[in-house]
Amino acid sequence: MKQKNIYANDWLQIHPYTTLQPSDIYFVELANRLFHACTTTGLPEALRKKLALYASAYLEDQISGLQLWQSFTGEHQRLYGTMLPFYTIDASYYPDEINEEDLRFLIWNTWQKAGITSSYLNPEDTRITNLAQSFYSILDKAYEEAPENPVLKNYFASFDSETDADRKLTWLFGHTYLTEPSMYPYINHVAPNDRFIMPTGPLALFLHEWISILSDNTDWKAIKGLFTEEPVLPPHIAAANEKIYRDFTEGTDGTSIVYLNGYGELRRFLVDTLHWQDDDNHTLPQMKAHRNFILMTNPAKGILLAKDICEYIADKNNPMYDHSLAQANAFRLLTEESLCPPDLLTYCIRNGLLPDASLPEGKNTDLIQKNLDFIARHALLYYYRGD
Repeated sequence: MKQKNIYANDWLQIHPYTTLQPSDIYFVELANRLFHACTTTGLPEALRKKLALYASAYLEDQISGLQLWQSFTGEHQRLYGTMLPFYTIDASYYPDEINEEDLRFLIWNTWQKAGITSSYLNPEDTRITNLAQSFYSILDKAYEEAPENPVLKNYFASFDSETDADRKLTWLFGHTYLTEPSMYPYINHVAPNDRFIMPTGPLALFLHEWISILSDNTDWKAIKGLFTEEPVLPPHIAAANEKIYRDFTEGTDGTSIVYLNGYGELRRFLVDTLHWQDDDNHTLPQMKAHRNFILMTNPAKGILLAKDICEYIADKNNPMYDHSLAQANAFRLLTEESLCPPDLLTYCIRNGLLPDASLPEGKNTDLIQKNLDFIARHALLYYYRGD
């Protein structure tokens, strides 16, 4: 008999209750079988446990009607026209059952977010493929015999009290098999109200977005802080932003983005185009050390500034674009927090301005290009969804 490495307490840590349910014993045993099937070289034991637990929980979700996985794939379909990033979906894929492609993504998501590799994990790494095949052979058999967990059926459809709602939202935010990987580095530092303003999970969804997908029960709207209206800018700030936009576009023949080589060009633009006062209190002298700048405007937000990334953006109006530097660095815009402001990043993705973005080793350029926006969501979270 093989040694038991995963215990009931490990299983309960990714569940919304503290007392074992009748079905839990089966899934703990299944997680142990998956753990022993995970013989991939170089994986720490803690990660092997997580992979086994999450794969077991994925099966539990699919047969118990939790709808967490269905919500993820459905939203990915809405955003990108396919149910999964990276992996081809064909006629053999059944959304309501278990699929090897699902397991490949589940493994990749967990492994990538674990932070044990110095470079970005190739979604087509053969180790992922092989492990997914091993897991699938076990789960395919388990699918026919595994018990449902009635506690999880339509779990987010309703709540009994504010305390119950809070418990469910806390679990969804950072303790499910699908959201824990993205929140693990932050979960101990997140204040209760911050859960509502931090996106979570593979698609960087806010809790109100998750709930809107998982439930059509309007009672959730009564939970304070969950659904909030967009803040309204004070009139004087809104007017100032509109003036910046107007001055910017009038001075650039209608374009909303400019590329500036060095602080001298930045200062001249601020003074000559935006009509800022020509003194150190208004012309950002703290930027003198940086080599180049991007300014972008819109009427609601005014202006944003990015620094030292012009070489990576293949815009015909960008004289500083450098193909070789872009090949080496454009991918960083998708994965490094604060390197590129969110509005500029989405502008570049939507307008095809990052054609050089590929994995650090230069592989799978086509795969990366097809998934640029997802990669940014997945890697940056708040730094993709925030303003």
